[in-house]
Amino acid sequence: MQVTRAFKQAFLERMLLGFRATDVSSKSMSFQEKKSFIKLSADVAIAVARGSRKWTRGLIASVSKEQQKRLLPRVIPRKQYERLMKPCSSNSWKIPRSKKILRKSLRVSSTRRKKKLCAVEKRTRVLRRLVPGGESLSGFSLLDETLDYVLSLRAQVGLMQSLLMTCEASKRRAHELKCTSPETKASTVGNRGRCGMRTVVVKAEKQFSLLKKEF
Repeated sequence: MQVTRAFKQAFLERMLLGFRATDVSSKSMSFQEKKSFIKLSADVAIAVARGSRKWTRGLIASVSKEQQKRLLPRVIPRKQYERLMKPCSSNSWKIPRSKKILRKSLRVSSTRRKKKLCAVEKRTRVLRRLVPGGESLSGFSLLDETLDYVLSLRAQVGLMQSLLMTCEASKRRAHELKCTSPETKASTVGNRGRCGMRTVVVKAEKQFSLLKKEF
């Protein structure tokens, strides 16, 4: 997968639509609620931008039941949700198998090989835990989904950092122009939203670092 301009545009559009739909700038919203809305918007944005994959379906399915009822319909239209959650046929990796290969594999079995297999199994368990929907994946399908998720996650982190920098630059310009009282209040609300976004970005960066280490 390549991170295309269309992917970036779709992500930012869906992210901003999510902000508007959930009214992140509302003064009555607590910091935890803002953070929850921003995280949901970011998850939906990356899933919609990437399209139907096993990890995107796993990501949306991981949304809590409360959020599915109360928040998800405000962030993603029903038809788009159904299209995203519809399983798609993906190009699966095929492993060559034959009796000759299997017999040879059994003959070369050794303690060293068993240790390597243990290490691979351990890493596989970690990847299954880190990749959304990874519990049902194995072998090359897990590697394929992990690679796709890592690239998408890296793009998400970069785009959210850019969005955060734009918001902070806008705040500095507003401060330099000595904004009026109502605008100052809006800026304060924006500060909370930026804090929530920064928290989400930090978590996404940690997730990306963990995956990069294991992959």
